[in-house]
Amino acid sequence: MLMARMDSWVQIQDRNRDLLLTRVLRAGDSYRAPNRKNLVLITGNAGGLEIQVDGKPIPPLGPIGAVRRDILLDPDRLASGN
Repeated sequence: MLMARMDSWVQIQDRNRDLLLTRVLRAGDSYRAPNRKNLVLITGNAGGLEIQVDGKPIPPLGPIGAVRRDILLDPDRLASGN
């Protein structure tokens, strides 16, 4: 689950670049990504997001305001910090 701690632009797409979501998550908003393989996240505010895997937060994807691209939304990889 993605949870916005502050306003954060996010885009989720599959490996074919088909869009599932593209929007600004406002502080307090959340989004549950579908249980599908090969989804990737792009965000314009990595430090503004909290990602939870099985209800447990993972380490931040980066600092506030950092742009991150092609983050594979694989629960095992995210939980291990890879």
